[in-house]
Amino acid sequence: MRRIVVLALGVLLALTLTTPMALGQVGQGAKASGKAAELAADWWQWALSEPVATNPLVGSYTNGPQCDGRPVTGVPGKKWFLAGSFDGSAVERTCTMPVGTQLFFPLGNAVFLITEPDENEAIARQAVNDYIEAVLADPEFSMEVTVDGKEVKSKRIVRVDSPLFTAEVPEDNVFDSPSFDLPAGSYDGVADGLWAALPPLSKGEHTIHFEISAPSLGFSQDNTYYLTVVNGKPAP
Repeated sequence: MRRIVVLALGVLLALTLTTPMALGQVGQGAKASGKAAELAADWWQWALSEPVATNPLVGSYTNGPQCDGRPVTGVPGKKWFLAGSFDGSAVERTCTMPVGTQLFFPLGNAVFLITEPDENEAIARQAVNDYIEAVLADPEFSMEVTVDGKEVKSKRIVRVDSPLFTAEVPEDNVFDSPSFDLPAGSYDGVADGLWAALPPLSKGEHTIHFEISAPSLGFSQDNTYYLTVVNGKPAP
């Protein structure tokens, strides 16, 4: 039962295009590389490592600790992570990030944390693969993403299966509630989803807006980031 819960709550941290996008339009080949897969795993380690009070998936915020979008495990290269909304509510977030940093974040994303003795990587991977296939098959599926009001091209969107990773989940984590009750600890997991990799933004003010809808699954997102890009490391 916990397996289903973790999958359901981990899904779809959304980002999109200005028109509905079929899977065949998602970038393939070299872009769906091992590096992107490693970043997808690294993103989940980052997102699950914070308690609710400072978790980047929870609510609206302004230049708080949730804005620290640096990868946890230090994948080579200058990357900065953004997140969707954990509960699907519309959010607005104001953050500062360093110049010369590539953005990497999920559009549609499902995670499976292995929590029971009868679960393994094959079961976990099948579950996330099936969920993303169901999202893409929704006849009313739509998504949209803009950067400063301009459409993000589909070549910057890739579908990626993560490798098996280990997440360090703290006390008061996003799965810790009377309904789900995931104890703190180390959990192996896998993820599948659509990811956006955007080139560095110029110094100054920028707005990224992303929304998605998969009505048959009862899922939607409506997220806006107001980003200030500065030289050097942003102040905490």
